[in-house]
Amino acid sequence: MVVCAVRGDAQCQGGMGDWTVGDVSAREVVDRRMMARCIELSRMGAAAGERPFGSVVARGAEILGESANCTERDGDVSRHAEIVAIAQARKILGGARLAACTLYSNVEPCPMCAFCLREAGIGRVVFALRSPVMGGLSRWNVMRDDTLSDGIPFVFGAVPEVVSGVLAEEAGEAWREWNPIAWHVIKLRGFMVAPPPAEARVVPGHRPRPLRHLMRSLFRPAQSA
Repeated sequence: MVVCAVRGDAQCQGGMGDWTVGDVSAREVVDRRMMARCIELSRMGAAAGERPFGSVVARGAEILGESANCTERDGDVSRHAEIVAIAQARKILGGARLAACTLYSNVEPCPMCAFCLREAGIGRVVFALRSPVMGGLSRWNVMRDDTLSDGIPFVFGAVPEVVSGVLAEEAGEAWREWNPIAWHVIKLRGFMVAPPPAEARVVPGHRPRPLRHLMRSLFRPAQSA
């Protein structure tokens, strides 16, 4: 059975605090825990006939929404794991923006999911595997496009912080288990890639800057017809 926006046994309560374990911060501990859940969800989805995608939306260490892909089960190609998890989190919070939340995904969100997370105001995005061909950051920079938040700040949230490469090897293993031949082709053609081992790349977020966007618009050279 596909897990679609189910919460319960996997829920973790509490904030992240400032403590550290060795060289690992509390935030890194939570990031790894949530990514492990995404990978678990991806395996559950694959077992139910979906492609192995999984996503979690969390506020600190509290899971607000989680899902595997539901495209096959629902006969709806828009039912990506990230979109279902975002919808669940917003429902729980009464439709509030998700600036204090992190979206986790075992694979870099696609452009469709990237638009949704920007409009939902997600404050952080953490994923394992990059998607240079189909990614909403690597291929089409929807996730980090400040024109959206600068130009329409009442619709699109601020540019989120992005962390990539968390548990990338484990995420790739789940894909290999799903279909070894397909995973070989995916890697060979560069559809999904992992960063160097033990390396997580962090790109800080920033607030909307509508004044900067306004000045750019006013002084941008007119384009000929």
